[in-house]
Amino acid sequence: MASPLKTHVPFNEVEGIASTNVPAYSNRNGSIFRIGRNYFHGIYTGFQWQCVEYARRWLLIRKSCIFGDVSSACDIWSNIPHIERVIDGKHFPLRTIPNGSSEPPKKDSILIYHRSRRMPFGHVAIITDVISGYVHIAEQNNLYNYWTDGYARRVPLRFENGLYYINDPDKIYGWMEIQDDDQLEPFDESNKDKILPQYLNRQATGIFGRLFTFKKNT
Repeated sequence: MASPLKTHVPFNEVEGIASTNVPAYSNRNGSIFRIGRNYFHGIYTGFQWQCVEYARRWLLIRKSCIFGDVSSACDIWSNIPHIERVIDGKHFPLRTIPNGSSEPPKKDSILIYHRSRRMPFGHVAIITDVISGYVHIAEQNNLYNYWTDGYARRVPLRFENGLYYINDPDKIYGWMEIQDDDQLEPFDESNKDKILPQYLNRQATGIFGRLFTFKKNT
C-alpha cells in the first residue's frame, strides 16, 4: 500500500478523498484556528478545517446523519449518545467500545482520541476500513499531508490476550459503532428539500466552545 506523501498541503486544498466522495481539506497548522464556517446544503458542519467538521461532514455525506454539540473532539466519547438523520430526525445510537476490547473495530466507526499536549482538544477520525493487522483512518487537522488510496493513515491493529488494540502513537479512548447502520444510506441529493428546519442555519457560539459546536442561531 502507498503511504501518505510527506508534503504539507496548503490551507483549503484537498488532502485526499475517503469513502468515494468525502474530501478532507488542509488546515495547514493545528495551532491555528480559523473562523470560516462550512455548510453542506445549509447544514453547519463545523469550522474550517477542524477534525470535528470532517467527522460531521463524513457522517452527513455517507450516512445522512449529523451529531450534536460538543465543546471538544474528545467529548464526543462521553457526550454524544447518538447521531440524527437530517431528513426525518430519527436517532441512531452510538455504542462506545474501548481500545483494548474483545470486539474488533468495524468499518465506518468513529475513532475518539484523548486530550494531550499535541492534541489539546483531543481528536476524532473515521475508520474507513479494517484489514488484517490494520485500520484505515480518514481525518482532518492532523498531519496535513497528501494521502492516497482513500485514507489518511494506516494504523496497526494488535490482537493480544483476546483483546484488540489500535496502536496509534496518540492515546485513543476507543471507537463508537453506529447501531442499526444497515438502515443508513449516503445522502441523496434529491432529498435536499426534505432536510428538517432544525438542522439548517446552525452556528457555533461562545469562545472556546465554538471551536467544535453548532447551535441554532439566536
